[in-house]
Amino acid sequence: MEDLINESYDFEQVDNNPLHTKYDFVSNGEKDIPKRIAMIKYPHPGLEKFYNLGFGNIFIDKNGKELISDMSRDNNKADKDKVLKTVFTCALDFLSTSPESILTFYGNTSAKHRLYKMDLNKNLQSIASCFIIKGCIIHDLKITENEENGKELHSVINTDTIEYQDYDPEKSRTYSFITFKIKDHLK
Repeated sequence: MEDLINESYDFEQVDNNPLHTKYDFVSNGEKDIPKRIAMIKYPHPGLEKFYNLGFGNIFIDKNGKELISDMSRDNNKADKDKVLKTVFTCALDFLSTSPESILTFYGNTSAKHRLYKMDLNKNLQSIASCFIIKGCIIHDLKITENEENGKELHSVINTDTIEYQDYDPEKSRTYSFITFKIKDHLK
């Protein structure tokens, strides 16, 4: 756990709303890139304990409005492990104050989903020291994907049919998403 925390960027919690909690930090490298991590509560019945764990770059649009882009390709390539560790350190901070919550994690494109799972596998020992990790499979999931919007869902997900498994790096390519829950000794 110490390497996860010690190898993260400094971050600041900027919003603690029951529906969404947000953290900001700056990725340092070729350029300084402001980033936001958000835990957003799912509004659907049956998912009361579930939050989406998302992150992206903060930018200001032409009208001066602050936006978050999880489709941005403007990143410091050399610090992706530090960014991922920051994401999970913020997840640990969030779950320490909301210990019954469950975070879902997935990439908004197939390429990012694959990359996130590869990076998770590379850092699995430190992440697994803090979290109960489940790989989740949704059978008959119908998704299309395009470069501009990423994945778009074209099927209704019945939460009762989601298959949850103890996370296995060898099976990670089959997971539709991954869940994280704080370990009991950290509650």
